[in-house]
Amino acid sequence: MLSVVVPVYNEEAILRGALEQTARYLATLAPGDHEIVVCDDGSRDGSAKVAESLAATAPIRVMRWEKNRGKGAVVRDGMLAARGDPVLFMDADLSTPLDELPRFLAALEQGADVAIATRKHHEARIERSQPWHRVALGKNYTRLANSLLGLRVSDFTCGFKLFRAAAAKAVFSRQRLDRWSFDAEIVFLSHRLGLRVAELPVRWADRPDSRVRVGSAVWKSLLELLQIRSAARRGLYR
Repeated sequence: MLSVVVPVYNEEAILRGALEQTARYLATLAPGDHEIVVCDDGSRDGSAKVAESLAATAPIRVMRWEKNRGKGAVVRDGMLAARGDPVLFMDADLSTPLDELPRFLAALEQGADVAIATRKHHEARIERSQPWHRVALGKNYTRLANSLLGLRVSDFTCGFKLFRAAAAKAVFSRQRLDRWSFDAEIVFLSHRLGLRVAELPVRWADRPDSRVRVGSAVWKSLLELLQIRSAARRGLYR
């Protein structure tokens, strides 16, 4: 079974179309042998009801929390609850299109334990770029994360990552962060645990209505990178 975990927070406007598109694609790619795990992170709109309404006609499970916990928290719980092997988590807006998935599955078949998307490779195709200030902040975040965590990763935060089930259990059972830098933490853990990590360039399009407050996110992300390094030095990731 292939599991696809989709974190959701106030995505009512796009969710029905995104889930219907995902269900149609998976029915062709893995007919009768897949599940979609929708993780609703305390949405204040009708996101959960949209997902639940589709569960009658597609293999969709809805995990719902009344209060917002953070994307990292619900991704962790969704990945650990997934029944499939392998397990993908992806953004609800399909910024990385699902037709990239076969290359990720092939990477696992060729020996990788984890396959992560990168927008920074020269073969990546950016169909709609982020505003210049977000691009600049992203580059600086990547440099800082690599420096603090001792890695050489081109893109930590692209929301399209595929794991073998055993790798997912090993990584997400150790994940500690609930919010901003959880992506960096799970990539760090994948390397720290000796897993084989493949980075694959993808097609990607920015979602222009992002609700992230950039100034706040920058400082919180920095603090969480320091938390990752501190936790590693204190032996908390064993």
